[in-house]
Amino acid sequence: MRIPYGYTRRESGTITINQEQAATVTLIYDLYLQGKSLGGIVDTLRERRLPSPTGKPVWARAAIDNILSNGRYVPLIISEDRFLEAQLEQEHRSNLEPDNRTRRTARYNSQNVLSGLLICGECGRNYRRITRPSGEVVWRCADKVENGKQAACSNMATVSDKEIRRIICEQLGLEFFDEAAVGDAVETIEISGERLAIQLRASLSFGTLAM
Repeated sequence: MRIPYGYTRRESGTITINQEQAATVTLIYDLYLQGKSLGGIVDTLRERRLPSPTGKPVWARAAIDNILSNGRYVPLIISEDRFLEAQLEQEHRSNLEPDNRTRRTARYNSQNVLSGLLICGECGRNYRRITRPSGEVVWRCADKVENGKQAACSNMATVSDKEIRRIICEQLGLEFFDEAAVGDAVETIEISGERLAIQLRASLSFGTLAM
């Protein structure tokens, strides 16, 4: 298995942290969460004369994007909270138009149909999609995601994407999760504690979440 940038495999086979490269990984996360674009991070790394994983003076944007998406840095180099924060920022940027100012109008594609439907039953804010380092996709109230322990919302529910999709299919009588069908049939999906209430365009149905 290939060792990610930031780690070193010793002759004994033991994998250890490469402190110099780990510092660069941390810098990349810091710059990205400060608002730098991938291109801006490339420029900063070049100015600081920090070579790419292949030893070149200029980093490829794809290499930086890979570092920002690689859960293998958690928790040894990047904390899980920091990693999840970067995933949320990537999600946010992917939903903006190229001018980086306006949010895309498309609501019902495979990546954001639930982003437009899931509502917190406690504070009314949308639920946010999070990819954990393990690759598992979960949803959590945006207030909790953005503000952590300082959040005003008391809703602690973090729910599995797979479980939400299962309940929706069950309530709509679908054999598989169809984004277009869900977008056409569902008005909102309210999550409160272990309860999920699907507001259909014609009626209301309920499901119980496996927490």
